[in-house]
Amino acid sequence: MTSIELKERKVDGVTILTVEQGLKGEMESILKERIDQLVQEGSLQIVVDLKHVPYMDSRDIGRLIRSHLSVRQAGGRVRLCNLSDKVLDVLRMTRLDTVLDLYKSEAEALAAILGRKTESRASAITRTG
Repeated sequence: MTSIELKERKVDGVTILTVEQGLKGEMESILKERIDQLVQEGSLQIVVDLKHVPYMDSRDIGRLIRSHLSVRQAGGRVRLCNLSDKVLDVLRMTRLDTVLDLYKSEAEALAAILGRKTESRASAITRTG
């Protein structure tokens, strides 16, 4: 699936979804529906790249949490990468950086999934910094 707002590709069996716009409006349903489809297909390792999302409000975070929970209930994981400083600040303030799997880059998220060595998770860095 590819749309103007959501790009999708696979790397070593991991689905990478790149959000090309904010999570508002139609994008919310597009992302949630695609993640639900991936779970039904058995694709349970998902990376959501947020490099084009400069800020999130509480509704946006709620959308990500719902997706995270549905994948976790199916036995998978959603990892978030390329978060802006503003998004990371919001996740820190809400303490969701201790719950969600956050990575500085797509490469780090993939390395964590595939068991390769790389730098620490972004959330681990934020807790020590």
